[in-house]
Amino acid sequence: MARTLAGKRPPPTVHPPVGRCIYCGSEGSRSEPLGAEHIVPLGLGGDWILPRASCKACATITGEIERYCQREMYGTVRVRMQLPTRRPGGHPTMLPLDIIRPDGRRERRLVPSGKAPMAVLGFRFPPPGLLRGVPPAVNFEGELIAKPVDDEAWRNRPEMERFKIGQINMLTFARMLAQIAHAYMVATAGLGSFRPFLPDLILGRSTTAPYWVGGDPHPPALDTATALHHVYRQDCLRAGRQYFLVAVHLFSVASMPRYPVVVGEPHGWIRA
Repeated sequence: MARTLAGKRPPPTVHPPVGRCIYCGSEGSRSEPLGAEHIVPLGLGGDWILPRASCKACATITGEIERYCQREMYGTVRVRMQLPTRRPGGHPTMLPLDIIRPDGRRERRLVPSGKAPMAVLGFRFPPPGLLRGVPPAVNFEGELIAKPVDDEAWRNRPEMERFKIGQINMLTFARMLAQIAHAYMVATAGLGSFRPFLPDLILGRSTTAPYWVGGDPHPPALDTATALHHVYRQDCLRAGRQYFLVAVHLFSVASMPRYPVVVGEPHGWIRA
């Protein structure tokens, strides 16, 4: 799947309804029916829809993950790229810019949204710990990446002036990647077609994200001229065991890293 840039958007892709929550297995109720899931969050341009796939309780949890990433990590990017929003009246025309002066003084000012410096945030992670044969861990390795997208907005800033472009929580970001990968696997293969690894991480019952979510230092060449995001299967064998992987390549148009996520394994395997 590839999510195209604004102005080249295909109609939404609607998958068959699931009929139970893809995270906890609940079938919902008449008073609280199952809701639809966007595989990539709507606010990041996601138009791959999985109907009847999330109960109200799980939707509340995943909604908080998405809101953090969309607002704190990608807030300016979403406004500048005019990605979908549920905000009444659409995106704001002015954005706050937190400036740090050379002498350390901090200042917040409003700037026109079209002139706000835009950078896409991400991480350069090692591969998932499971694939490297290391035990589950909660601490991430790797480095933060911030890639400017609009050269003109950056050139117009004073040389010694620093400013905040967003903030990031690695665990929350990894949970969003896990959510995207799990939903994609369900949409393309079916909920009962594999033994899932990720619901506990997605729902906040586990913090061992680096074991399941990682990076790829050498992602394949993709159509980054027109594609905003790529999501696709990338399975593997390790030590004689088969694992189902989903590659999540957010903002591939900005040459951001690709994140392989181990979503599960075939039924019949018994994990030690």
